Amino acid sequence: MAADENYDLNENPFKPRHYLPSEQFSFTAVEREEVESIVMSMAPNKAPGNDKVPIHVIKTCLTVISPTITSIINASLLTSSFPSVWKNAEVVPIHKGGDHEIANNNRPISLLPVLSKICERAAYNQFSTYLLLNDRLSSKQSGNKHLHSTETSVIQTTDMILNAIDKKQLTAIVLLDMSKAFDSIDTTTLITKLEDVGASCQAIQWFQSYLTSRYQVVRIQTTLSDPLEVKSGVHQGSILGPLLFSIYVNDLPSVPQQCSPYSYVDDTKLLMSFSLQHQQRAVSEINQDLLRIRNWCFDNKLLLNPGKTKAMICGSRQMRAKLPNFRLSLLGKEIIVTSAKDLGVILDSGMTSNKPCETLL
Repeated sequence: MAADENYDLNENPFKPRHYLPSEQFSFTAVEREEVESIVMSMAPNKAPGNDKVPIHVIKTCLTVISPTITSIINASLLTSSFPSVWKNAEVVPIHKGGDHEIANNNRPISLLPVLSKICERAAYNQFSTYLLLNDRLSSKQSGNKHLHSTETSVIQTTDMILNAIDKKQLTAIVLLDMSKAFDSIDTTTLITKLEDVGASCQAIQWFQSYLTSRYQVVRIQTTLSDPLEVKSGVHQGSILGPLLFSIYVNDLPSVPQQCSPYSYVDDTKLLMSFSLQHQQRAVSEINQDLLRIRNWCFDNKLLLNPGKTKAMICGSRQMRAKLPNFRLSLLGKEIIVTSAKDLGVILDSGMTSNKPCETLL
């Protein structure tokens, strides 16, 4: 895939949609009963944040303190100000595999104050309901939607592949990987994307307060690092993080012009079914869509990872045997493989994977 030498890295062409005030989202006050329901639904074994207040303590005295918690949350939502003491996170590295001394082999999880999570959940409930009722999220996005899940996305993928097999066609699937996607979100761009899905000035001001002036420390056992300001991204482990990322990439499915895109939060894949006689055209069109997505990532300050992006050709054994050498590349790196993990499920070229259920998330 050749680079576009005339591509302007400084200009983001995204223009948000605009809505009448009556069509926009604004936060409203929450009731004590909702706050109590949020608290009681929280898992009791979650680690506390830097305030060291465990959820079971909140639950034990909930009837006494819920009016105060409700008042604080309503003051936050209605004045568009997220309390600064709730913005401080303790980050613990979760080992993913390999040498644990290598930073990239660890996933950073943010431990946040319980009260901040209660406020986030109240905000999430209101905003996600608005987005779904007004159909603001892309139909190609399965994340943060009622009756949608990773299984929904996997079923869409396998259904398209199996339908193509019935038509004696092959299907190319490209599983895109973005490096440090949650950490790379640009706050200014995210605010524009929030406007695009209908957030009012009041709501945008609250999100600006929520996203800015955040600090974190890294904890290894009992040792803490010095505080560091977080100038981009959303915390992994936060309530609003996945929804905000879905909004950030909400326009991504409109970028490919030939492939069919499907997303689950930060996992995006491209699919294209084609006949043998059209395989050269398919290669060209997929590579063109990969170039478009690369440019979109540049615009939105995200980075595609060619080392972890995988592509497969799926179809019947007979059709794959007739296929000449099929080459796809991303940023100069060949990405064709014979099997790959899609949202925790192992897919192979013949759709005959017999991997044990332990491979399922």
